[in-house]
Amino acid sequence: MNNTFQCLLQKFFLTRLMNQKQASPETIKSYRDTFRIYIEYLNTIHKCPPYKIRVEHIEAEYILDFLEYLAHKRKNQTKTINSRLAAIHSFLHFMSFEKPEYSAMLQRSLMIPFQKTEKRQIDFLTKEEIDALLDACSIKDVLGRRDRMMVLILYNTGIRVSELLSVKCNDVVFDASGSAGYIHVTGKGRKERSIPLWKTTASYIKKYILENALKEDDKLFMNHAGDVLTRSGVRYRIKCLMEKAQKTVTTLKNKNISPHTFRHSTALHLLQSGIDISTIAIWLGHESINTTHKYMEADIEMKQKTLEKMAEPSVDAYRYRPSKDILSFLASL
Repeated sequence: MNNTFQCLLQKFFLTRLMNQKQASPETIKSYRDTFRIYIEYLNTIHKCPPYKIRVEHIEAEYILDFLEYLAHKRKNQTKTINSRLAAIHSFLHFMSFEKPEYSAMLQRSLMIPFQKTEKRQIDFLTKEEIDALLDACSIKDVLGRRDRMMVLILYNTGIRVSELLSVKCNDVVFDASGSAGYIHVTGKGRKERSIPLWKTTASYIKKYILENALKEDDKLFMNHAGDVLTRSGVRYRIKCLMEKAQKTVTTLKNKNISPHTFRHSTALHLLQSGIDISTIAIWLGHESINTTHKYMEADIEMKQKTLEKMAEPSVDAYRYRPSKDILSFLASL
């Protein structure tokens, strides 16, 4: 790999991402995978082995061809392709500062747009469906009680699955009675936030910690082997609960539920309860309120209520007739 390119790429990860931006492990992993695939693409398609890669290999033509490679050879979805392009854009911005002599080439590459994605309707759970999922958790064994705690926390807080799995026992703070408190999480960009807990959630967590003799520094969610629960483990457990719950609440059969669905449900139910959208954005850890705005679009019920508050126009409403003398009209303004 050309020394200049190698040095720049290493500096991008070590200095820009890890040190300056303090990017999360998930972001670093995603960016790492992007450049692994890009180097593989150059080697496979352009017969350019890693040690021969130069700065010129990130010209716009190469990147555009790489996006085609992702779509047709690797069969990636638009969301994944845009994620790869975002990682490359971030590196290009870094290079613009480090190597201004390449600015013209880099600007051309930065002009490559993200692909448009289809807006899909957000799946969310009703309160009846959440109750059914809670009832599906067996309280006779420790894993069932863990699953119940998982559903309670996901719905109460709306945290991301990565945030859920990083929670330690000392991240849950209880009041003197142990029946209320809040949970402390570290989200995207290593931004920390605290979310209040219902009394039922707080007391359940407290009981679970005591029952399993967990220490302050222990992770809250472990699997049957005593290891930290994984993302795939969470997805699998939710799938199992879904299969059981849909026997009593049939509407669950038509839904594709993931851990993120609980986050959508929390946001929508907060909105329907009259909570201000800016408060919901802080609750969810959104950087921009625009991200939270999608829940307003999803809430058909809220749209209907808004429409009902509006007075219907009268048939005999005043009809505007323009002035014959337009100059007089303009002079009057």
